[in-house]
Amino acid sequence: MSEQVARRLAADGVRVSVVRLGQVHDTALQGLVTPLIGNAKAAGGFAYVGGGAQRWAAVHLSDAARLFRLAPEAGSARARYPGVDEEGVPMRAIAEAIGRALAIPTQAILPKEAPRHFGPMALFAGAKMEASAHGTKRALGRNRPVRASSTTSTGWPASAG
Repeated sequence: MSEQVARRLAADGVRVSVVRLGQVHDTALQGLVTPLIGNAKAAGGFAYVGGGAQRWAAVHLSDAARLFRLAPEAGSARARYPGVDEEGVPMRAIAEAIGRALAIPTQAILPKEAPRHFGPMALFAGAKMEASAHGTKRALGRNRPVRASSTTSTGWPASAG
């Protein structure tokens, strides 16, 4: 919807660019993962669909904010900028990280079981939501993220920029 509005504004001569975000996280919220954590706590375990190979793109809130500043300053009109620093964290890795943090078991489920485990979040739990920001990083000079994901064991230093 917002991209449609941007196209209409561009047709009227307004200089616009579009930022597409992955799962936005910080120390308090983890994008779509936050409600999944609530489901896992209530169920006493975390499930992932199939083998858990679905990959979710992620970006730290401070990196997303920096991208929203860089896009109008250094970007091109009518450009689309994917805003991700982790192009695809496997759902199984997310589930296992949550399981370790909450000391709860994780398990694979069939796609047809997803609604029972995830409720309205079932559509997202089994979805592939990976993205690439190579073009964004080249265009805007955004070579390294400021923050690392909470789901990965290695990351880039907070002083990177």
